[in-house]
Amino acid sequence: MSNWPQAAGPKGNWQTSGKAPISWSVAENKGVVWKTTLPETGQSGLAVWGDWLFLTTMAEQAESNTAKEGGNIVGHCVDAKTGKILWSVALNAAEPSPYAYGFSDSSSPTPVTDGKRVWFTNSSGQIACCEAATGKVLWRREWKPTTGRPFNKQFEPILDNGILLSCEPREPGDPQRERDPWNYLKGLDAATGKVLWVAEDALTHYNTPVYGKLDGVPCVLQGRGGHHDVPEKPTGLSLTRLTDGKTLWRTELTGKALYNMHWDEKIAVWIDEDKSELTVLESKTGKILRKIALDLSVSLRTWDGAQYATESGVNLKQRKIKVFPAWFTNIVIDGHCWFLCFSNPQPAYGQGPTGPLYCAGRVNLASGKVEYLELPTAPGGVYKKPVPASTVNSRGRDIAQDGRSKRDGWHWVFIGSPIAVDGRIYYTVQNGVTYVLNGKAKTMDERAILAVNDLGPLGQTWSLNTPTAVNGKLYHRTMKELICLG
Repeated sequence: MSNWPQAAGPKGNWQTSGKAPISWSVAENKGVVWKTTLPETGQSGLAVWGDWLFLTTMAEQAESNTAKEGGNIVGHCVDAKTGKILWSVALNAAEPSPYAYGFSDSSSPTPVTDGKRVWFTNSSGQIACCEAATGKVLWRREWKPTTGRPFNKQFEPILDNGILLSCEPREPGDPQRERDPWNYLKGLDAATGKVLWVAEDALTHYNTPVYGKLDGVPCVLQGRGGHHDVPEKPTGLSLTRLTDGKTLWRTELTGKALYNMHWDEKIAVWIDEDKSELTVLESKTGKILRKIALDLSVSLRTWDGAQYATESGVNLKQRKIKVFPAWFTNIVIDGHCWFLCFSNPQPAYGQGPTGPLYCAGRVNLASGKVEYLELPTAPGGVYKKPVPASTVNSRGRDIAQDGRSKRDGWHWVFIGSPIAVDGRIYYTVQNGVTYVLNGKAKTMDERAILAVNDLGPLGQTWSLNTPTAVNGKLYHRTMKELICLG
């Protein structure tokens, strides 16, 4: 794993092989190779190619910016060996997003690189293609994103065989453009920015399509449906061919598409947050194979204050606990779908508390067995106690507009997507606590918790980011710092 060219890694499925650090503490400077202060908050993942690391931040927020919002971002190239920022490029756009918003911002899309060029995406409406070595801008593309809804844009760009995927509405003047513009995948010529095709099926911008191959043909699995009356219809999944944007199949489903759409050549996975249900589909056809309830007859292993205890055959619905898989935390390892649970002990959404509290869940996609394991909320064996995030940037300014950005990250937030390295799953929540779980564990008990780490002092850290694992190093970031762990 010498390179990590895009958000979802070298294979496009958020997984890789090799080694990566398991235990560290940025607060105690343990396992830290270097740290670099970032000029402003940002949410992109990290692309790495050789000795170069690429990321984006929001443009520096001025003291006069009392609204704490803006649409301009900055792309950076960093020396992966030292953390020195080598060059930067501005991507300006008119559509504003709140700074440090818990549901993504203009800087959320991760850069994509092939080692010669790097493509930065500002989800407020601009893409810039630059020379990787110098930062020279080769081309820019501008578009107008959808407006009138909250700024929730989770799409991650994908590069395949000279085609760069973007998520945009159809162009003004396009006879197929809707009055309330829908979003679509667009295949761009990576060398010029020219639009090669527009996908047949729409894509909700909440959704994260995932790359794969079906019978050797590159495709992405994409979803529709979300909160705030997103217009793209019908709710459900489509498998889209990357050579021309054609739909190979589409399946109408219930729920919302606020997840990573994991799949392989045999099966695909859809999560219905409304029904607390997971659906397994056949990848070749989109046919529904089975549905698995996430709240009936489950195994629940929790901390009782002194030790772990397991209950079997638990009906969480009877206990009035709403199982709500946390958005974008799902990943499939060895036939199991893993996710974190939104955790709120107070009644919410008219359905009681969400939970089980502070638990990771996993579902055996073949047998339907569902297991939950309570995790510590902080290093040092802290359980059941929320640890708030801090939205103070590296210059000492609280730059967040929305109070929900100060939560711990276990409730109602888009935390960074997990990655897996040789089956070890890395989860980071909003307060910077990073869990490493054994995705190949035979038993869902405390032995599956390999480490509970921090990205900075507890209560003083903020991160909605996905790490990157390259050559035995783990690169991560917070609002304040870019970090190399090893």
